[in-house]
Amino acid sequence: MFQLKHLFLVAVLVTAICPSLGHTAAQWSLVPRLYVQEEYDDNLFLTETNEQDDLITTISPGINFAYETPTEDISLDYEYQRVLYDDFSELDYSGHRGRLAAFKDFGPRFSAGIRDFLIISEDPIELTGITEFERPSIRAGERNRYTRNIVEPEVTFRFNENRSIRLGYRNHLLRNDADNVADIDENTGNALLTYQFNIHHGIEASYEHAIVDYGSTVPPQPPRDFDGDRVQGRYTYHFNPRTSAFVEFQYYQLDYEDETPGFFDYKVYDSRLGFSRDLYENVSVRASGGYGLRDPDEGDNQETFAGRFDFLTEYKRLNVTVYGETGFGLDFMTAESLGFNEFWRVGIDGRYQLLQRLWVNGFFFFLREDFDDITRTDKNWNVRGGLNYQLLRWLFLSFDYEFNKRDSTASFEDYTDNRYFGRLTAQYDIAERFQ
Repeated sequence: MFQLKHLFLVAVLVTAICPSLGHTAAQWSLVPRLYVQEEYDDNLFLTETNEQDDLITTISPGINFAYETPTEDISLDYEYQRVLYDDFSELDYSGHRGRLAAFKDFGPRFSAGIRDFLIISEDPIELTGITEFERPSIRAGERNRYTRNIVEPEVTFRFNENRSIRLGYRNHLLRNDADNVADIDENTGNALLTYQFNIHHGIEASYEHAIVDYGSTVPPQPPRDFDGDRVQGRYTYHFNPRTSAFVEFQYYQLDYEDETPGFFDYKVYDSRLGFSRDLYENVSVRASGGYGLRDPDEGDNQETFAGRFDFLTEYKRLNVTVYGETGFGLDFMTAESLGFNEFWRVGIDGRYQLLQRLWVNGFFFFLREDFDDITRTDKNWNVRGGLNYQLLRWLFLSFDYEFNKRDSTASFEDYTDNRYFGRLTAQYDIAERFQ
């Protein structure tokens, strides 16, 4: 029932934040949809050997609602999924996926908002889509139902233009039906200060405190509950509207409630220099690099190069994003929750409009993680590509291919999975009849 309580809370807050749905300057859309999808998966259980394949049919009605005025913004998307397996009919299930964001300016000095994400599924490769180039949550082996809900209310106080403080809270819950996968609760309070002194000089400073609790499993796992604190700061110098340079620093610490072999308290220091440049009207690049240090309570310090690179371009009918990052990371909210790691990852995402009604899209992502708490190294590949065609104003046809692979030093954790999709989607914007 926890997700229903969250949805009720979100509904109440949205009603309070955005009450004036009759605003004369409002722009809105209401798009009901229905898609039918056929999928072939050649490794249903993400196993290294004895791979099982099947044809999967998904029937999914859904709706998208958007509402915007000069002071209010609401977006809601929800879909119900009925998933049917051809050979493994015992795996049939019903799933849900929803996303909500609502924000309102109450005046020049104050605004409030809330975001909520909900997924109920049994797909062993879980991607929320909340962040770009996302690390998937993997559940290899027997299929099991899980629920993830993330709710984030926030308020913003503005002192002046480009000077504000934002206070927020995040409640992130993960529930798993499988006895060997832990339920997880994260509660985090955070604050962000943005202060632009003038056209050249500006700073950002943030703080968050997280409390993470893990449920019991069968067989039992070592206790991993912890409290964490993170402090970040950045100073930016703007040479002109298109070019800036920055120096940033990050400090975070983890205090385990009960230290166990392999899971010790530690502190991480990360400092970087970087720049951002708009090369052309729709082409931008951002890069940073520096030094990361992990100081554990037991054992030797670890050092690494920490950096990130982003390249974005929109040129005529082509959109491309290129991404690369390396440094220290922490996996604590996925199904596996493998802990502290040193990683590097690269990715590219693109879309090209071949014709007015025909376009292709593609995605590549590679991630290598060296986990220190459990002495394990994983390499993950994710490749997706698709062809999309608009048959009618309200009817769309798409064909997609997805490749997922993991090489791990842990026994029986390797897998290779190929998925092929064909989807027919019908949707119509009801608002067109009234605007």
